[in-house]
Amino acid sequence: GMEDLKGLRRGRVRIACSQAVAREFLPAAIGRFREGHPMVDFDVRVADHEQALAALTAYDVDVALVFGPAPLPQFERIATLDQRLVALMPPDHALADRAPLRLRDCAPYPVALPDRSTGGRQLLDAFSERTGIQFEVVLESNSFEMLRRSVAHAGLVSFQIEVGAPADGSLPGIVVRPVDQRDAPAADLVLGQLQGRNLPVICGIFVEHLVAGMERIRGGAPAFPAA
Repeated sequence: GMEDLKGLRRGRVRIACSQAVAREFLPAAIGRFREGHPMVDFDVRVADHEQALAALTAYDVDVALVFGPAPLPQFERIATLDQRLVALMPPDHALADRAPLRLRDCAPYPVALPDRSTGGRQLLDAFSERTGIQFEVVLESNSFEMLRRSVAHAGLVSFQIEVGAPADGSLPGIVVRPVDQRDAPAADLVLGQLQGRNLPVICGIFVEHLVAGMERIRGGAPAFPAA
C-alpha cells in the first residue's frame, strides 16, 4: 500500500567506487535519481577494488562500482561495461594528431601515471611487461585530479578509462585520444555486491538506475541525460 511506497522514498545508498566514476558518472546518476527520490541520501567512498571488496565484506557499503577487478571471491557481478583506455594530453602535444594512439609512441614523452592500485595502471604495466617498453614516469599519483591538472599545467601525457576522462574539449588544456586496443585491451567497469546479500530496497532501485545508465553508454548515448 501507500506506506510501503513511502518506505521506498527514503533511505541511504552506500557506494564504494573507482575515481573514474567519481568525476562525472556517479554525480550525474545521483542527481537524476534524486529528482525522483529526494529523500534518499548517499554515502560515496572512493576505493580501489580490493578496498571496495573489504568495504562490502564489512557491510560498510552496499554496492561497488569499480574498474578492472580481477574476479574476487564473494564479489557478485551485477553488470559490467567495457571500458577502453584513453590518453590525456595538451592540445598542442606532438601526439595529439595520432588516432588511435600506439603506446610505444608515448614512450619518448614524459607521462603522469595513476598508482599501481588502479585498473588503468595495471593495463599499462601489463603492456610494459609484454613489450619491454618503459614509460618515462615523471609524476605518479593516487589522485586523478592531480594527474589531469598535471596534463594541463606541466604538458604531460596521462591515461584514464573513457568513463573517467573529460569529454574532449570540456577541460581547458586537455584533449582526449583513444589508445589502440592492440596495446591496452578493453577491461570492465563492474557494478557488484557482496555474494548472496539482500540489498536494501532503495539500493536495489538505485542499482537498476545505474545499470540503465551503463546500458545507455554501451549504446553510445549519455548515461544520465538532463531531464
